Amino acid sequence: MDNNPYASDAYSTVVKTKLLKPSPRSEHVPRPGLLELLDAGYDRRLTLIDAPAGYGKTTLLAQWRQAWEPDIPFAWLSLDDQDSDPVRLWKHVVEALRRVAPEDEWGADVLEGLGLVKTKHIDTVVPLLINALTDLPHRVVLVLDDYHCIESSDSHEAISFFIEHLPNRVHLVISTRSDPPLGMGRLRARGEVSELRTEQLAFSEGEAAHLLNETMRLDVGADDLSVLLERTEGWPAALYLAALSLQNREDKHAFIESFGGSNRYIVDLLAEEVLASFPHETREFLLRTSVLRRMTGPLCDAVAGMEGSSHLLRELAHSNLFVVPLDEPGEWYRYHHLFSDFLLYELESSRPNLAPVLRNRASVWAEGAGLFDSAIRQAVAAADDERVGMLISRHWFGYVLAGQAATVERWLEALPEASIDSDAALVLVKAWLCALSGRRGEAERFLALAESNSYEGRLPDGTASVESGIALIRGVFSLGGVQVMLEAAQRAAEMESKQTSPRTALAYLGLGLSLHYSGAISRARRPLEEGLRLSREGQPVLRIVLLSALSFGAGDEGHLEEAASLAREARGLVERFRLQDVPQSTSASTALGCALAKRGKLAEAQVELEDGLLVRRRLPGLNPWPTMFGLLALAQVRFARGDRGEAREVLTEARAILEQNPDAGMFPELVERQERKLRRIRRRDGSLDGELTERELDVLGLLAGELSTRQMAQSLYVAPSTVRTQIKSIYRKLGASSREEAVEEARDRGLV
Repeated sequence: MDNNPYASDAYSTVVKTKLLKPSPRSEHVPRPGLLELLDAGYDRRLTLIDAPAGYGKTTLLAQWRQAWEPDIPFAWLSLDDQDSDPVRLWKHVVEALRRVAPEDEWGADVLEGLGLVKTKHIDTVVPLLINALTDLPHRVVLVLDDYHCIESSDSHEAISFFIEHLPNRVHLVISTRSDPPLGMGRLRARGEVSELRTEQLAFSEGEAAHLLNETMRLDVGADDLSVLLERTEGWPAALYLAALSLQNREDKHAFIESFGGSNRYIVDLLAEEVLASFPHETREFLLRTSVLRRMTGPLCDAVAGMEGSSHLLRELAHSNLFVVPLDEPGEWYRYHHLFSDFLLYELESSRPNLAPVLRNRASVWAEGAGLFDSAIRQAVAAADDERVGMLISRHWFGYVLAGQAATVERWLEALPEASIDSDAALVLVKAWLCALSGRRGEAERFLALAESNSYEGRLPDGTASVESGIALIRGVFSLGGVQVMLEAAQRAAEMESKQTSPRTALAYLGLGLSLHYSGAISRARRPLEEGLRLSREGQPVLRIVLLSALSFGAGDEGHLEEAASLAREARGLVERFRLQDVPQSTSASTALGCALAKRGKLAEAQVELEDGLLVRRRLPGLNPWPTMFGLLALAQVRFARGDRGEAREVLTEARAILEQNPDAGMFPELVERQERKLRRIRRRDGSLDGELTERELDVLGLLAGELSTRQMAQSLYVAPSTVRTQIKSIYRKLGASSREEAVEEARDRGLV
């Protein structure tokens, strides 16, 4: 295992210090009663420890872990607000569990399915993880510490599902400052949760006495101890701070008598007293590093502008209760949450202009270490919008490829709208995010902003130019119609042809697809094959779409064996990476359905096509042409199986897409061809989809003339809306999709 706690893949960052299990300190107060409560709840599904900051939740769990390990291994994850991104959350959960799994490759298939595209993890990754946990040969305790940092409803929903289906050999512990929205009422009713709350975690008189007189050797009398316990209401953090302030005081009674007021007053008073007890250099170090969540020597050197931070951190951890080591070698540390708040409050109160400078130093160091999310978080806290924008525009694409689009969205939310709209690179980032999620109108707005921007040269993320970025988005997502897509894809392929980045493969994908949509099927093969050659193993969705497009072309050219082989290869990637519910991967189902249909396997083909459309319809704002492929193929299969009414319904859905997207390449002709086939069959059997009413026959007679809908309504003395309703009914019964078709069909039947 890599011993460098901040060495990780830049775009799918696993912060290894978050997985470190805290060890009880020598100064800790024994809490046997609470440990017994934890033991008693071990056979339940969940233990919830819910109390405000400073009540010793993490310390208690560290004691419990020490009492059970190595008999029962603990997997530990310290959460932060970045873990609201579901991909990041589950990636860290899996990595924490991998540390206590018996096999090195345990959970590898779960990780493969994570972060590839934006997907609903409750449907894909979480069930896979639950299955993997079921196969563990021993019991495991999984600790999610600081769960209050999670704000995403998707993450809460997935955790609820995880709890509901947790195998017996896994016990989940959630430590939080507020009640989590995890269906606790249901779990309580079933007796599946054990809870420890503020009143249980508050120090008893005996525990306070142990801290003050046995651990700190302060010799505080019973009366003074009672007063202090009452004033702090058993708040362990406040008692720790009070104990530090009482050191080397001769008149302890006077201090305790004056100790009171609101919590904020207590916090301010104790922070001042604790800081005052340190030498000036140490105090300066503490204040300057208060902007950090986790600390290591090189980072502190960079931020504090000094040398020897590693040694000082070790000394502070040894002598002070509020510097907590995060690993056994003593390389990474954090401040106790309250102590960190004290220090930061003091820094910002005394030198408000210094904090942004320190945060920018931390941001620069984090970027150099490949911790881009930390770098951006520090720049956001420093209110340095320019640096935030620069970092996002440099590093966003890798996060999106890893499936962490939600993280990029959250970064952008920290910037003023004007800062985004005036920055060409950020405008393109927004356009990408909107197009990925099917927000076509917003994507068009941001593309228009990019087109009006005067930025010249290569973009920070490596895109050749603003023009290339715009062309790539239009060429991949078909914003503006098939002809616009083709022209854009051609420009993108020309401008990105000298690159070997994922953008080059995407440009060839857009070119091949747009050629196919235009009807130039044979010409589409070469760019699609080139895109496939340039795509990487870690980009399965891109490869699925490329393989599927090649399968469509092979099938249309009569190469049925090749079409089936390509489609099955694409389908294999879907199954390997568990991407069945990902809209972009549905092209594999459509391609396989088409290949099966051409070989006469209609029932199997219909299952594949319907599955693909079911997923794709969830995001109607996505590129409409893959949906059209599925609809046309399904209409053909249903027609061939004798389900003409269902085939007609599918074609009606396809016709609605054409009405919304007039620049539709080859698709209008394909739809019209199938509609004509249905009409010919209907004329032979003479059946109607319902008898025409007398009023509908009147309207039908007027349709043969040149009157408008309003004029027909006036002629019949009814409202225009009534006529429109009757016209729709006539179309349905005659199997027509236009006025001309309805009149032609009516004449063939002798109705007009």
